[in-house]
Amino acid sequence: MFMQLRLIDRYIGKEILLSWLMVLLILLAVVMSTETVHLLSWIANGRISGAALWPLLLNGMMNFAIMLIPLSLLLGLLVAYGRLYKDSEMTAMMSAGMGPMDWYRPLLLVAVPVSLVLLLLTLFISPLVSQSRDGIISAEKNRAEHTTLMAGKFNESKKGDTTFFLESQSSDRSVMQNVFQRHLVEQVEHIDIAPTAKQEQLDGRSYILMEDGKHYVGKPGDNDYRMIEYGEYGVYLHERDKSDVSNGVSSLSVSQLWGMNGNVERAELQWRFTVPLATFIICLLALPLSYTTPRSGRYAKLALAILIYLLYSNLLGIGRTWLAQGLVPVWVGTWWPHVLALMLLWLLFWRRGYWFRRTK
Repeated sequence: MFMQLRLIDRYIGKEILLSWLMVLLILLAVVMSTETVHLLSWIANGRISGAALWPLLLNGMMNFAIMLIPLSLLLGLLVAYGRLYKDSEMTAMMSAGMGPMDWYRPLLLVAVPVSLVLLLLTLFISPLVSQSRDGIISAEKNRAEHTTLMAGKFNESKKGDTTFFLESQSSDRSVMQNVFQRHLVEQVEHIDIAPTAKQEQLDGRSYILMEDGKHYVGKPGDNDYRMIEYGEYGVYLHERDKSDVSNGVSSLSVSQLWGMNGNVERAELQWRFTVPLATFIICLLALPLSYTTPRSGRYAKLALAILIYLLYSNLLGIGRTWLAQGLVPVWVGTWWPHVLALMLLWLLFWRRGYWFRRTK
């Protein structure tokens, strides 16, 4: 009988693991596609360079994976147990003398390792990911403006007094073709048009060297309107204001947070323990929530489970906000939503008291 139960544990555990990984990959694909579009819009607007796309995507994938593990695990459990109910395999197991406490064993084989891995991610990996993202964003903010020029569109400077347009440019952005520049100096227009231009460095400053172009000053029709032809003309692009790395509480290590007494830091520290604990409690809730009959369909309880998950996660967010604002003491903190979730778990057990009696 022990060997038979071990085989069943492996069978159910495999179903849970495969369902969880499938759901996690699908959710990651959805959110990463949205994140990719968001970052591409940043590149098109000149906020970041193309070289920062992949580092930010990998960084975002890690952050999203940590956020999606609890939800994907809940959905994976519902899918796995829902299929077992739909195919009457649960009925067969109950006829063989198995009860829900036996069904928790394969669930815990997956839930406990995943919760522990999530604990390691939130305690140690997540701060490193936040530091990395802060560093990338800071480096992008500190780039010179000429590195964000995009071909085929009007590029406006950060101060709004200069507009660049270039028809095309080389792969390394060093040579540009058909360049147009409009620059305001004391409300007077300065316009440059050149067939080619290239980037130059002089005394640590970045210039765009216009070649064989024309320089127009003023407005056409005015008495002081001037046109100048030149062989070379250097246009200085101002460096962006230097920005230091913004180290928020999310990038602080556990040891640093442990020695701080601020409400925000305490809320962040509790949150890193809260997410893995909530994941484990969600797994415990998944089994009674997955109970269905063959006629009710495989995913009959899916909407209810998602509603409970959203309510649980929102309460956790409220608890974190209250603690950060000093509205609740530290010992209350973010723990009270877990108490409510455990009370709900007991209520589900009580309503299905017959469900926990082993079949003889």
